[in-house]
Order: sequence, then C-alpha cells, then structure tokens
Amino acid sequence: MALVTLGLAACSPQVATHGNLVDPDALAKIEPGRSDQAAVLSLLGSPSTRGNFNEPTWYYIGQKTERQAFYRPETIERKVVYIDFEPDGRVKSIGSLDLEDGSKIAFVTRETPTAGQRITLIKQLIGNIGRFNTEDQ
Repeated sequence: MALVTLGLAACSPQVATHGNLVDPDALAKIEPGRSDQAAVLSLLGSPSTRGNFNEPTWYYIGQKTERQAFYRPETIERKVVYIDFEPDGRVKSIGSLDLEDGSKIAFVTRETPTAGQRITLIKQLIGNIGRFNTEDQ
C-alpha cells in the first residue's frame, strides 16, 4: 500500500512559481495620480524589470508552471503588471497582461549565406599538402 501511495505521489503535478506574482489586494491600494514610486515599492516590492531608455515604467512579471513526472513544464498562469509613472514619480496608469495576451513566436531556422566557399575537412587537409616550407624552421 505504501508503494502505491508513493507511486501516485510521484505522478502528481508539481506547481512552481517564478518571478513576482503581484497580490491583487496590494495592487488595489495603488491609486493613479496619488501614489508615488516609494508607495509602489513598499506595496509590491522591487520590479522584475524597468522600462528601457529611461522610460518610467515598472514591470512585475510572474508565472506558474505545472510539471507532471518527466514531461515538459506547462505554463498555467502568467501575469505581467506594468505601472507607468509621471516625470515627478507619481503613478500615471496601471495595466496588466495575462497568458492569453502573449503570442507564440515561430523561430526561423534559415541561415544567411556568407561570401566564400564551404570547405570540408578533407579539402582542408588535402589543400594544406605542400604548403609547409621546411627552410623557415
């Protein structure tokens, strides 16, 4: 009976949380136009990343994945909360994106051709015969 229980426990899905999943109650306390960066920092903690090129936007990114036995993990929840700030540091707007807002990216496997020849190992070995000068040694 213990082996059956242990076997079933091994097949149960493992849920892992990565990043910073924002607490909805803490997010509700942030008021656009009133809250500042210090208030956001104290309520939500430090952001996962900030906007590029001095863009005054903070991003809180988190996701939950589920893995069963030896299968590849599957993302079951993803949440990106972004907070835009005014130049004076007050909250301008708050938005969020979830798993459905993302899109799958198809990678292109083509290669860009380069100038020159493709030389195989055999061509390299045969091409070097007779190129060595014994007088230089």
